[in-house]
Amino acid sequence: MKSTFLARPLYRDTDAEGVVYYANYLGYFEQGRTEFIRGLGISLKEYKQKGIAFAVEHVDCNYNAPAFYDDELIVETEVEKVTGARMVFAQRVLRDNKPLVTARITLFALDIKTFRPLRIPSELLDKLNAKDTNPPQ
Repeated sequence: MKSTFLARPLYRDTDAEGVVYYANYLGYFEQGRTEFIRGLGISLKEYKQKGIAFAVEHVDCNYNAPAFYDDELIVETEVEKVTGARMVFAQRVLRDNKPLVTARITLFALDIKTFRPLRIPSELLDKLNAKDTNPPQ
């Protein structure tokens, strides 16, 4: 399953040279993961109300080429691996179908009260593992 969304960097996203500041890609990737999970029919807000959050454990980014103010960027997100408490997402930011930034980002399910890892809720796990699920767009 893969989801995509269109992002257009705002002026505030750029540095003095008009290049998208490297840390802002993490925000694009977060939005991509949120949209991916929303596309599965899962509400992260409802999980938070149940005391469950998803925290970033590891980020590995490769910056291949710059993006600029108002570029039309596509952010792609797909799940690469799911284990008991963790999900690894493969994500890319593309312009004109060329990858500008690629990332592997590991999240884990977290009990908000104890800050201890939890197993991924079965509802989400089932949807992530479903073979016949239509990919979110």
